[in-house]
Amino acid sequence: MRIEDIMAWAEAKMRWSDESPLECGFRYFHGLRVADIARMLAESRSEEYDQQTLFLGAFLHDVGKAGYRGPDHGPRGAEMICREAMHMIAEKQREGICNAVANHYMRPRSSWLRGREVPELRYETLLVQDADILDHFGVVALWTAIRWSVQEGRNQLETIDRYYGDAAWLEEASQSLNFAESREELAKRIALQETIYDSWRREQAGIMGAKLVTGDE
Repeated sequence: MRIEDIMAWAEAKMRWSDESPLECGFRYFHGLRVADIARMLAESRSEEYDQQTLFLGAFLHDVGKAGYRGPDHGPRGAEMICREAMHMIAEKQREGICNAVANHYMRPRSSWLRGREVPELRYETLLVQDADILDHFGVVALWTAIRWSVQEGRNQLETIDRYYGDAAWLEEASQSLNFAESREELAKRIALQETIYDSWRREQAGIMGAKLVTGDE
């Protein structure tokens, strides 16, 4: 397995691509974070998994989206790997990595897939699916909301109203998670996110004495 060469290939694809309104290289750093989350999630569970399959499946899961705005970026990413990077991947990990990349949106518990046939998913793919969802919540969600709001011309109050308490999205995200450990982590991230939004709303209303409370207090 030529990990360093694969990382360099992915960096060329993702790190310098224009991700407006997100920052240039968003998919690259998102991939690194998802890989870390997936590893920690796997370590919290007892099932066996292949470390390299999990790392590369998570890191590369959005390679088909970088610089691309069309549909089906999962299958597109798997095709890119098969066409350009397969020779760098050990044979025993090829199928698992492509399974994770192609199917990271094919979440069995998602209402979006209700009534549709779901392909066979590896354990590593389920971990990547959950890690991908989790990285869209917490402080990262605030950063993303601000970037999108600047692009779309919203002020601070409009940003708060747009992103605070999106019940439908929160319900879909929680429902789509595969593991109890993921749901526990999501609840913590949402609590932090809502605390920040609450403080932001109070400050925007000119209320003094707003206190940022975290779960550590």
